[in-house]
Amino acid sequence: MFYIVQIPNDYCDFCLGDANLNKKSKAPEEMVSCADCGRSGHPTCLQFTDNMKISVRKYPWQCIECKSCGLCGTSENDEQLLFCDDCDRGYHMYCLKPPLTEPPEGNWSCHLCIKEFHMGQKPDWMG
Repeated sequence: MFYIVQIPNDYCDFCLGDANLNKKSKAPEEMVSCADCGRSGHPTCLQFTDNMKISVRKYPWQCIECKSCGLCGTSENDEQLLFCDDCDRGYHMYCLKPPLTEPPEGNWSCHLCIKEFHMGQKPDWMG
């Protein structure tokens, strides 16, 4: 079996700086790169939360253009994808257990981040 490995861009798609200089903050900042297409960005340019900055280093992160569902693996029905506010993974609302028919109000955390960042306490939308 062969895998296509994308070589990460060495510049930020947002500020056009690199790991040595975020052109917005004028400071060095390590970048994250999409596992699928190689696009890169500084976490601050991507407006990542502190939890996202930790999480995206632990899995093959996908940019908004490549994002697929963490449960079924497809990028179909992208209008049905919810993005976790703690890790930036995407999930179809209909793939969740229980499924959702509309996006919850406010912040939303996936099952992985509920365990990691919220001490296992289920949010209201899980019932």
